[in-house]
Amino acid sequence: MSASTPSPATMPWTVQQRLQEYVRAMKLAEIIYQDPNGQVYVVHGVIRDVLSRAGRDFVVVGKGQVVAADHIMMIDGQRLTKE
Repeated sequence: MSASTPSPATMPWTVQQRLQEYVRAMKLAEIIYQDPNGQVYVVHGVIRDVLSRAGRDFVVVGKGQVVAADHIMMIDGQRLTKE
């Protein structure tokens, strides 16, 4: 993949900026995500970090829970995914 063509698992820049705002503010967030098996989870915690590893983006919540960014559906009632 070239720098101008992000992989499907890489977040758009606007989403990265939004998540970085949560990291800076250390604000409690409600995160709704879906695991690879289709199970939906709701987590309440502070977004501690946004990581990129092996071409994928991840969000670190609370005391170290790591969630793949492409599995996050909503944060504080606002959709991250288009579905």
